[in-house]
Amino acid sequence: MPEQVLHAERRGTGKGHARKLRRAGKVPAVLYGGGEDPIPIALDKKSFEAALHRGGTSSVYKVTVDGRECPTIVKELQYHPITDELIHVDLQRVLLTETVTVEVPVVPVGTPVGVNKGGVLDHIVHSVEVECLPTEIPERIEVDVSGMEIGDVIHGEDLKKMDPRILIDPEQPVLTVVPPVKSSEEEVAEGEAVEEEGES
Repeated sequence: MPEQVLHAERRGTGKGHARKLRRAGKVPAVLYGGGEDPIPIALDKKSFEAALHRGGTSSVYKVTVDGRECPTIVKELQYHPITDELIHVDLQRVLLTETVTVEVPVVPVGTPVGVNKGGVLDHIVHSVEVECLPTEIPERIEVDVSGMEIGDVIHGEDLKKMDPRILIDPEQPVLTVVPPVKSSEEEVAEGEAVEEEGES
């Protein structure tokens, strides 16, 4: 992945400044961590979204501000609850030789055997924390679920066997295949059948 470079500028604070920035095609952000004071910055919205599309949240982004460059990772993205527009970005300074803790999505791969038999895949944990070097952040944690039968459960310990850098309770259920949910009509029909058997 080519190095992702973000050009930033310092900004004022407050809702009024944020609205002006958004009207100007910029997105408010904050640069923090690394033993330095937080700096409120502004990023060009289109350029940042293009970089994010290429690198996702698993890449290291070199931010330039006030003539200085520093490696960062995307720590949090905030979106408008109605328009789903990006409204704020948190960038954390990092040292490429020190580990960081980041949130990584859990992605099931394949169709469980139990689903083909009528079961339903219940995706309980959608993301996990991973502790690793900034340059080794995985884009996702892929879990093969194709062999799962109805009643099977994948726990945190199974993920840790895949990647020991994952931070999760070993007993935490992550994915399971549950029996199909019966409709109210099916339940009524079964109830009537039981009553008929009792009367006979």
